Amino acid sequence: MTGHPIPRTPDATSTRRGASRRWRGHLQRLTGALAVLGAALLVAGCTVVIEPVPGAWAPGSTFTRSSTIRQFMPDLGHHATYRVSDTISFLVRTTESGYLTLTAIDPDGSVYVFARNVPVRGGRLEVIDGPGPRQRFVIEPPTGPHRVTAHFTPSRTEERVVYVGLTGYLTWQSQIRLELRSFPYGDVAETRFTVRR
Repeated sequence: MTGHPIPRTPDATSTRRGASRRWRGHLQRLTGALAVLGAALLVAGCTVVIEPVPGAWAPGSTFTRSSTIRQFMPDLGHHATYRVSDTISFLVRTTESGYLTLTAIDPDGSVYVFARNVPVRGGRLEVIDGPGPRQRFVIEPPTGPHRVTAHFTPSRTEERVVYVGLTGYLTWQSQIRLELRSFPYGDVAETRFTVRR
């Protein structure tokens, strides 16, 4: 039997070489652009932060994340700046009545709870200004960026999950998921602010 080889034409070979040269050119330009971007960030004194993707809440979880929390932010707005000893409150609007637990992570990575099972009424703008009646949230060190998460539950949490002594964003989020696991649904919202002296 005689085989029928695929004819090689000079055009096909030169096309492959041309494509290879084009890819090399693209890579060189991309490398150059990344170097310029890196230099610009160094000169500008910027910090690049890589964070988990919002919405990538609990892969493989049976917990249903609802859209109950419609608004959650500090009284001066998202990314506001506060000074040590300022008071701070949080504005929250939910679609239904339930409870919020507020947890935070400091710039040094320390995690803590500062209000648990705060009752909220659905459909109203609520102001949470302290962990209880006649108590106020007051800004304390450390300085730098702070992140606060409100997690909504339809009934009170049993407060079995511990946040004290934890460090790191992923550990913090893992504890929140653990706490919400016993509920059929709930919601989580996050906001940020900065503390200065």
